[in-house]
Amino acid sequence: MARRRGGLVGRRAELTSVVEERCATGPVLVTGPPGSGKSALLQEAARAFREVGVPVLTVSYPADLPEWDIYGFGAVLTAIRGQYETFDSDQRLPESIEDASRLYTREAYADPWSRFCLSHAMCTIFTRLSPSAAIRVLLDDVDRLPDPVLASAPMYRAGHTVIASGRTAPNGQADPFRGVAAKRIELGPLSSEECRTLLRRTVNNPLTSGTEKAVRAALGSLWGNPGAMVGVLTELRARDGLEVVNGLACLSAPDEPIAVPTGSPGIMPDGVPGDLGAALIMLATSPTGLHLEDLPHLGGGAVAEAGYAVDGLVRAGVLECGPGGRLRCRIPGIATAVVRQQSVSARRRLHRDIAERVSEVGRQGRTPLGHVAAAGREMPRRPELAEPLRALAPMEPTERAAWLFAIWWHTDQDRAGAQAEFVRHLVRHADYAELAVFAGQAVADGPDDEELTGLALASALAALHLGRPVPDDIRAIFERDGVVPPPLKLVDRWFAGAGIGPDDVAEYLLPAWRRIGFSAPRQGRHGERAGDRVADASAVHDLVPVLRAVLGREYRVPEIGPVAAYHRVCTGYEEGRWEDAVDAAHEAALHGPRQGPMHDNIRLLGAEMYGWRGEERRAALWLAEVPEGGPLPLVRSWVEVGLRHHAGDASEAFDLGLRVLGIHLGENEEVGAPRLFLRLARLAHRVGGAAHCREIVEAADGWYRWTDAPLATEVPALVRSLVCGDETGVRLTERLLRRRGDREGLVLLSEAAAWTPECPRAWLCAVSGADEVSDNGTPRRPDRLSETEAAILALLRTGRTNRQIARTLRISEKTVEKYLTRMFVKAGCRTRYGLALSDLGRGASADGALSRNEVSA
Repeated sequence: MARRRGGLVGRRAELTSVVEERCATGPVLVTGPPGSGKSALLQEAARAFREVGVPVLTVSYPADLPEWDIYGFGAVLTAIRGQYETFDSDQRLPESIEDASRLYTREAYADPWSRFCLSHAMCTIFTRLSPSAAIRVLLDDVDRLPDPVLASAPMYRAGHTVIASGRTAPNGQADPFRGVAAKRIELGPLSSEECRTLLRRTVNNPLTSGTEKAVRAALGSLWGNPGAMVGVLTELRARDGLEVVNGLACLSAPDEPIAVPTGSPGIMPDGVPGDLGAALIMLATSPTGLHLEDLPHLGGGAVAEAGYAVDGLVRAGVLECGPGGRLRCRIPGIATAVVRQQSVSARRRLHRDIAERVSEVGRQGRTPLGHVAAAGREMPRRPELAEPLRALAPMEPTERAAWLFAIWWHTDQDRAGAQAEFVRHLVRHADYAELAVFAGQAVADGPDDEELTGLALASALAALHLGRPVPDDIRAIFERDGVVPPPLKLVDRWFAGAGIGPDDVAEYLLPAWRRIGFSAPRQGRHGERAGDRVADASAVHDLVPVLRAVLGREYRVPEIGPVAAYHRVCTGYEEGRWEDAVDAAHEAALHGPRQGPMHDNIRLLGAEMYGWRGEERRAALWLAEVPEGGPLPLVRSWVEVGLRHHAGDASEAFDLGLRVLGIHLGENEEVGAPRLFLRLARLAHRVGGAAHCREIVEAADGWYRWTDAPLATEVPALVRSLVCGDETGVRLTERLLRRRGDREGLVLLSEAAAWTPECPRAWLCAVSGADEVSDNGTPRRPDRLSETEAAILALLRTGRTNRQIARTLRISEKTVEKYLTRMFVKAGCRTRYGLALSDLGRGASADGALSRNEVSA
């Protein structure tokens, strides 16, 4: 159904076409696949007709219609009796209804003359139903009738307009309305914006982009089908699969695949046996897939039945046949639902049966070996299969993983080497969920010490990235000698809430990492700034940069899980990808720890981003979840100062920041101090002039005088440059920042230099992107805006988000981001707020740099 609370979603053009139709020479036909919203459209049309005083009769043909009722007159008579009071009918109508009811029997349908009399009686009913005005007869699901044309004939013979809905006729099937229908309206998929609206109304909250992408991936070719979309979300809500975090709906278990309910419209076509259809879907969705040449070996050799079932599933859009006759499932969520009902072991047994039947006829080649690989542990161990599997293993990551597992399973020599190869493959493709399953099963098979080392590493990496400690029964096997393996010690530290630094990873993980064949970078070759960033990440428990720095390029970050979500929050904020960062913050808040630096930093960055977006209520909700006595007091103060400034209370914001700095002076607390100092430096001019400027400069000097923090030199210099803006200080700070490769600091410094009369022009042009300097010494930026840039800037100044701008202009969010990046350079600013207040696009003054007020913001 496409109609939810708040009215019909989409279909406005189709609805208008239906409502405005005045033709009575034949039925108006609304067609579409099952679940496309045909019934919802007719219901909305009925409401629209009644609002303008047009009489309406709505008839819905049930699925259990008697097979002898080929015209469906029983449903029509029921509808007339139920809606009798709504019509200004002839006084003789009850008599006509009684006559037709007496003729409505199985025997009457069997006799031609009686059938003619019944049709004539129905025509009389419709003549007397509304003698003074033509009515709109809405027939839903007419495709359930053997002869819908003759069924609707009495209605339009009486002068009424018939509007019927039915599923689109499958290819090769005759269309009963051909040459009869006055108008055809085909319902296609909903647009992306309409899909988003439908999803939001179904769960009464907007979805995070990650949740929306997961639903879209599960639906596959059904994306845009209202019935299927509502069915998926209803199923998720019934299983508590969705949870709302500060107004956005997130997946409760993002690592679990989403299922499309098998009862959804159009899932299993008519004529396809349930068991056979489920088997075909399960095989087609496995990494190996299903080939047409496998059909003779499926289900005991029922080739014809399997062929008909495949044809039906292909016509329904569930399966597709690719190159080489390989069948694939187009709707992953359907396969998930089927596998969930039948079990993964059942799918593996299907592959095993095919492999065994193929081996009985002596056929060789890659295809039967693919079924051997997909059978996994369900296939009895056969050492002679290991080398053929290795020789023909594919390169596609998902399929290769199944083959590497099979190689390990069937080999009887160098099992540690085969195990290490499989573990390396899963880590390189960040499949930590499969890594956890494999480690849990393999550790119970009695591995030797070398194998146990690799499995301990696998279990540790899976536990860290999935956010789930190693199960107790698995730990007991690892600790059978009373010694905890080093990788598990690191896991224990992490789940105890302790921070993990590069030294910890090098001590606990790196030996096992190298032992199973991974390479690792030489320490210290990434430069000073990279080391500082790793230290910063470690301080706020962002584990990904720490692992990457120690383990090297073969380490991969997964797409899901609390560690990955938190890393997306941090990097998304720093790189200006705030739409992604906000969504990741909701996911990380749901699945992350309940206290500690990670918990606080997620919410503080969320509050900071919502504050800049002008969503004060949400920003306040996020900030309220962080206690004042938490582990990141300076970060919290940095965010609160910003929120108070956004609210228009710059003076109180400045006083709050200085007060917090005074409380923590001498604690050598580094996390958040640079950001807080720089924010206060930008506020100094706005709240009181020279006295406040001097106050923040002295505070920065005092804070960093005795510390050996990485930014002990740069922060005071940058604060002084932001506040004072003298050319000497700007040049000195610029050299420090360039030496460290601190691009963020260079952007901040460019803002300070931009409103300083004595600023170094050549350097400013290089930083801001200007390619030439005018005669009077001011930088001449390429500030002429294209039509698209002007439109984006105008929408940004009204407070629109990147997503809203993209929807309005019908371009992608990535394109919006690219245009904004260019405009940041042209305007000489680094934030959306600064760009909105800049003179860019306002006329000749756009040539100038940021104003003093913009910089102090």
